[in-house]
Amino acid sequence: MWNPAHAVRVGAGETTLESDPDARLLEQCRNGDTEAFEALFRKYQTYVYNVSVGMLCNNEDAADVTQETFLRIHRNLHRFRGESSFSTWLYRVAVNLCITELRRRQRSRFQFLEELQHDDDTPMHEEPVLSPAEAMEQEADRQVVRDVLNTLPPDYRAIMVLRHFQQMAYEEIADVLGLTLSQVKTRLFRARKLFKDRFLAQAETSRALQSS
Repeated sequence: MWNPAHAVRVGAGETTLESDPDARLLEQCRNGDTEAFEALFRKYQTYVYNVSVGMLCNNEDAADVTQETFLRIHRNLHRFRGESSFSTWLYRVAVNLCITELRRRQRSRFQFLEELQHDDDTPMHEEPVLSPAEAMEQEADRQVVRDVLNTLPPDYRAIMVLRHFQQMAYEEIADVLGLTLSQVKTRLFRARKLFKDRFLAQAETSRALQSS
């Protein structure tokens, strides 16, 4: 059975009980079925962990947030009215906990977002085989990506992680962050622009230092 003491240390409109397996499990949880909550925990623990580690870039902190997310869900089962999906509610709790942690920190390291898709219409492909020189340059760029993401405000980092790391649709992001679709697009546009400006400036500085 699920036990709140078992911390995760590994790296996911109204519905009816008949149409939504999560809704059935939630109803069983409200009736005191601990195995039903264990089933939800097993189903979504990695899902929540990946969001947390993407934003916090620390395995231990991500595991703590994952556990705290499920603890809060468990304590507030009676408040869930099915106005959004269970997974959206779960995401919302996890993201809010991560944002709180990021705001508490003076600085934080971001290590897990290696690829950033700038163009929504451009599919991601396997990387081509690179020459040693090209590989060195790409690795340098990736380090700059990590460094620049460290400088983004928590709200911007959250929306970048949800869109580019978790590849969520705009509508899903809106539900998770409590924004309108227009606000999601505006915030993402600003986050990308800030990232791009800082990335280009830092990449130029980094390459200048390497060539000096």
